[in-house]
Amino acid sequence: MFKPIVPTLGVIGGKASGKTTAVEIIVKALTSKGLSVMTVKHVSQEKFSLDREGTDTWRHWKAGARIVSTVSDSEKAIMIKDEKTIVLEEFNSWADRVNVLIFEGFSSLVLKEEDIGKVICIRRLPEKEAYLKDVRGPVISLCSLEPIGDGVLRFGSDDELLSNRVIKYVSSFPAE
Repeated sequence: MFKPIVPTLGVIGGKASGKTTAVEIIVKALTSKGLSVMTVKHVSQEKFSLDREGTDTWRHWKAGARIVSTVSDSEKAIMIKDEKTIVLEEFNSWADRVNVLIFEGFSSLVLKEEDIGKVICIRRLPEKEAYLKDVRGPVISLCSLEPIGDGVLRFGSDDELLSNRVIKYVSSFPAE
């Protein structure tokens, strides 16, 4: 069971359901209120890496480094090579630097976490029931790129409503 140290949201849904759109709306709303945000994006592509063969950092990996960091005048990146199962608690070690943590993806992990507020993105109405039958913890909103109705917010026309719901959820942390 994940115990977040800051208000934590999970934006979940299938491929091309609007998850990244939701994250953009949410991050803009939170930062406009002066809050700092950390996002964690799940990539389902097998063997995905930000690194590229032949780069200096790739050479560090090949030499046996487990953690490689790059630092420039504009950003820092830390890459950790391991084949371990994803453990949400690992992200608490960075979350102490921000006010809000947002996971994008990770549906099978986030869906059952009671202390993560969910924004569920769906493409079609039948997906709504499929998610809601398995969800634990708060559902902040159901959203879609298309007009679905039945209590599902539509990106573009309902962005302010989504933002307000998220801000209300974040303001209530820790949940009583």
